[in-house]
Amino acid sequence: MARLREKRRLRGLRFLGITLGIPDVPYIPSEPGELRGFQLIFYDLSDVKIGQISSEIKQGIVSNVDFELMGLGCAAFSFTCDDEPSFTISYRTRVDIHPYFDTTPWFTGFIQTLPQPGKKRPYEYSGFGFFEQLDWVTVTETYGAQDIQDIVKDIVQNTVAPNTQIIYNAAKVENTGYTMDSIDFYLVSAKEALQSLADMATGFEFGVDDSREFYFRAVDSDVYHSFWTGKHFQDVDIEQNPHTVRNRLYIKVGLIQGAGFGYITEGSNCIGYEEDEDSIAAYGLREAVITAPDVLNVDDAREWAKQILSKTKDPEIKAKIKNAVLDETRAKIEAKGKARITTYEGTEYTLYIKRIGYSISANGITGEIELE
Repeated sequence: MARLREKRRLRGLRFLGITLGIPDVPYIPSEPGELRGFQLIFYDLSDVKIGQISSEIKQGIVSNVDFELMGLGCAAFSFTCDDEPSFTISYRTRVDIHPYFDTTPWFTGFIQTLPQPGKKRPYEYSGFGFFEQLDWVTVTETYGAQDIQDIVKDIVQNTVAPNTQIIYNAAKVENTGYTMDSIDFYLVSAKEALQSLADMATGFEFGVDDSREFYFRAVDSDVYHSFWTGKHFQDVDIEQNPHTVRNRLYIKVGLIQGAGFGYITEGSNCIGYEEDEDSIAAYGLREAVITAPDVLNVDDAREWAKQILSKTKDPEIKAKIKNAVLDETRAKIEAKGKARITTYEGTEYTLYIKRIGYSISANGITGEIELE
């Protein structure tokens, strides 16, 4: 999980120094005005409201608020107070963040780190979205032939929801159309079990949203946002990484197979390969070996491999928009679907939104958006 205050970097990869924008021109929002208001509302473990911090930041006790949204839902957050709040904030206290006094929170999470006793001001609090609690419970269960959707529902309804602050909503668990033969979990974290099921369904993601409700859904490929350099932001870093290309994937399965799979030799657990001829022609042959989940049969393992190939056959492209000013629209941007970026030179990129980091300060509400 990405963490706040890590220099807002993309993990594991180095930007290649391509900075697109309007050089040497200070960026000023189209409506500078005063800082728009916000609200932090706090609840105890029984969901009883215990207090709130509501004001324009220049007149309140909070000097900054940071939170991030990812494909898994609400991720990390922190806020800093110049004075102690008038109510008690404890471990697992729930915090709802309402930018622009929106009636619906943009983020909900729980306190994990408190200021140490005796610490001088300012006081910093931090924590995570409720997705983190999927690591707190384990699953021990054997499932026979049934749709992945039904297995997910059983895990969340009977294991996750009773033992965490995560809420089960059957309507937010989508049908995958894939029936498992059988699967066995023994003392596996709920997060790991659900990740395995999402991998088997291919093209699915899961998380916990700003209502604390768990979701399991198909990855959305619709374009929801368009951003232009010089209007919505000053700079965008673009990275294209051809080193990630793999265009022939050999597929291994958990069970040892005998003869009868073409070129596969006796005793091998490789069932064949999937390749992309256009990618091979453009970048040369680049092979890799992947291991399908044990529960998939041969046909399903091939379909799973095709999904992987669709992502690895082309160079990985990542983009990071810095200091996107949100005060003009006051619209929440989620890590869902795609965004279209138009650079100063007119080049367009359409990429999946992977992370949005929001920051509330005396300068207004800004966002950092990572796409790939």
